[in-house]
Amino acid sequence: MINSKKIFNSTSDDASKIDLRIIKTRRAIYNALIELLHKKGVNKITVSELAKKAEINKGTFYLHYSDIYDLYQHALKEHFKELVDRIDFLNLFLTNPNEFSRNLVIGSFNNPVFESDPFFSKDNISFNQSAQFYFCNALAAKVLENTDIPATVENELKLKFIFSGAGSLLRYDSPESSDLMINVISTTIKNLFPTTA
Repeated sequence: MINSKKIFNSTSDDASKIDLRIIKTRRAIYNALIELLHKKGVNKITVSELAKKAEINKGTFYLHYSDIYDLYQHALKEHFKELVDRIDFLNLFLTNPNEFSRNLVIGSFNNPVFESDPFFSKDNISFNQSAQFYFCNALAAKVLENTDIPATVENELKLKFIFSGAGSLLRYDSPESSDLMINVISTTIKNLFPTTA
């Protein structure tokens, strides 16, 4: 008689191993991309050299990504999640919107984090059309994770609205407008989340 419990357990164990292999492969590909981006623009990187650097074959690369630019977009999205994970003032979003906004604005103008960031080098900046979208999504998800805001579609949209607006202000305005930007962002938070802020 076949022991179905043993079969199901071995199948789930095999699935766990496959998932771990996928995670390790994607991590190797991501790390190889970052290393290469420090040396050249994404448009100068070939699948062959990336596969060699990641110690995989080209076929394995194509199991995960359609091309270098597909990989770059996935990597950029993950990169923004990592950047957002390092922000230490997200808990102020509801409790102190003024201080949250001040940290966001002043930090954006004073933080040299992008100076040595390979995703924002002059060679790669033109491939970052999705950057603000990824950043807004990562910020919204992290605020929902770190505050008492209910995770509803409406609240997620409100957060994305706030962060996309803030991102546009920070991208196109100058540090001389900092106080005004802080006020606009803080007022928007209070207006969109009046019962919680």
